[in-house]
Amino acid sequence: MQALNGARTGDGLRERAMRASVWALGGNLASVSIRLGSNLLLTRLLFPEAFGTMAIVQAVMIGLAMLTDAGIEPAVIKSRRGHESIFLNTAWTLQVMQGVLVWLVVCGISPLVASFYAQPILADLLPVVGVSAILGGLTSTKFFSAARTLSIKVRVFIEVGSYAFGVSVIILLAWIDGTIWSLVWGGLAGSLLKVLASHLLQDGCKNKFVWDWLSVKELFGFGQWVMLSSALTFLAGEGSKLILGAFLGVKLLAMFTLASIMSLVFWQIAQQLSSRVFFPAYSEVARERPERLRAVAVRSRLFLIVPGWLIALFFVLWGDHFMWFLYDQRYAESGAILQLLAMGTLVGVVNSSYNGLLWAKGLVNVSTVLLVVQVILQVVGMSVGNHYLGAKGAILGLALSGWLLYPVQAYAHWRIGLWMPKIDLPFLILSSAVVGVMFSEILNNV
Repeated sequence: MQALNGARTGDGLRERAMRASVWALGGNLASVSIRLGSNLLLTRLLFPEAFGTMAIVQAVMIGLAMLTDAGIEPAVIKSRRGHESIFLNTAWTLQVMQGVLVWLVVCGISPLVASFYAQPILADLLPVVGVSAILGGLTSTKFFSAARTLSIKVRVFIEVGSYAFGVSVIILLAWIDGTIWSLVWGGLAGSLLKVLASHLLQDGCKNKFVWDWLSVKELFGFGQWVMLSSALTFLAGEGSKLILGAFLGVKLLAMFTLASIMSLVFWQIAQQLSSRVFFPAYSEVARERPERLRAVAVRSRLFLIVPGWLIALFFVLWGDHFMWFLYDQRYAESGAILQLLAMGTLVGVVNSSYNGLLWAKGLVNVSTVLLVVQVILQVVGMSVGNHYLGAKGAILGLALSGWLLYPVQAYAHWRIGLWMPKIDLPFLILSSAVVGVMFSEILNNV
């Protein structure tokens, strides 16, 4: 693991970052394997519309969580007071309040969501799934402390173990009754186990309700931009499913969901590495030896880009055959959608490899502006594409938005001396060649 060879600042930062990278990568590979394996089983136990309906539920839940996200965890990681019990307990109190708020809002909007998508069952599903927000709010700040010190071994075990438990419950219930409720109750079971384990199986501050105004001020001082950034991140990610749900319908949305899960497999791993390893490491380097930040970032970005780009290339070339091999004929349309999405991922991995740098330099506002541009490009792309080409045009517009975002991303990082054209341009040229060869064939298959 050479991603952070340049990070020699602090006491053992390089070694801690390498260990954390191994655990984060191993945990995410385990989670991805569990998710893909469970999908293979569940697509045979449940009907396609169940996945489309749950995609809407999950998008609503993630959206509300991100719209109310005060940036508590990154604030703890970045703060010099991140080890103080009064600071951590105040953060936990705010987190619990956020979870309750999300659940109340979910209960209030569930009839409106059900009406908008003409799916009455959403009015019953959302309030129950919303309990997961309360459980998430109760999660121990020991998770934050582990991330802050790059000591994430136990956290990874808890997250993977609770996820595996929840998936096992889902499969068992789906086998028994074959309804969408198996996805709900299994998810809640996994969330409950995660909360209990976060408090019982880790060392650190024991949480209790505390309100310290100085801590609140610092948390919100950093979190005000994070909240806006999280809201925009939702719109750029899960929010696209809500928009596409209106364009595609529930069944085709299920195909898109399966394809996007596969397309974003490595991107999600990269996001976890960025937030759990690179951002804390970048922050430490930026505080202590800022002149080393670029050298650290070069190695880290290559570590993310190379495997991510190769996986995207595989999906562009053979994504249709891959999905046909995994799923039965009811899900055949997902293969061409995966190929189309992967064309966007070729450049998307280059864009996302910059994550964490702006935050480490305290430029959350610049990062937020980039997200605004990304959301605008996605919404315009999906809307224009749907207008001219229908459903496949909406998906195409979403895929192409990453290509249009890159020049803006490059300019923002050039302004602070962190744009890396020697890394980016070869991948952009290769991506252009691949898309030029495959574009017409893939578009005709959607």
